[in-house]
Amino acid sequence: MKIPRSRRRGKSRVFRANSFRAVGVSKLIRSDTSMNARVTKLIHDVYRTSPLMEIKFEDGQTTFLPAFMGAYVGQDIGYLKEGSVLPGSILKLKNIPPGTDVYDVELKPGDGGKIVRAGGTSAKIAESSEDNVAVSLPSGATIRLNPECKAIIGRIANAGRKEKPFYKAGNKYHLIYARARYWPMTAAVAMNAYEHKFGGKRRSTQHKSKSVSRGAPPGAKVGSIAPKRTGMRR
Repeated sequence: MKIPRSRRRGKSRVFRANSFRAVGVSKLIRSDTSMNARVTKLIHDVYRTSPLMEIKFEDGQTTFLPAFMGAYVGQDIGYLKEGSVLPGSILKLKNIPPGTDVYDVELKPGDGGKIVRAGGTSAKIAESSEDNVAVSLPSGATIRLNPECKAIIGRIANAGRKEKPFYKAGNKYHLIYARARYWPMTAAVAMNAYEHKFGGKRRSTQHKSKSVSRGAPPGAKVGSIAPKRTGMRR
């Protein structure tokens, strides 16, 4: 059995996103000085799922950040201004009240923002203490971060991107090509027996065990790898 296509992803530069398509590097600045900033431009970026906004700060620094819902050119936002919890404001986690929606959250102080950066997503401040701040992620998980980490208030724009149909296969092709993903995806049950573990069936209703041992060879290591349990939960 050959290695399935889904397991060959990442072995070649073919499936690696072309970063030259990105408008620019999207990071929070590392300054600890409280200042004002202004949205100077809104940009469509095929490399990302959300539009970007170009931010210019009082000290002359310029950066790109994921745009929040309601952002417009010429809008003033605050940077590290305590008490300003308007959408777009950039604050440290310790200064954000519980229950506030945030995005582009830093995992370590000064890393520029690592999580909650996809279009339409946002996290929520669950609770805050002197030692750490609990952040509820879109997945439902809760993590505790350093209170000095920064985040942006609000929700990322482009929340309805999945609601509009593509109408033509060409539109879908160009979107996937820009992000270097494998497309179109063929159902495993529609493949031949030598192409996939689930292939070679006359019809998809003929079920086959998905369990596979931890030490299975690469071509057969497809499905539920070393599952703790199988079957429907009752």
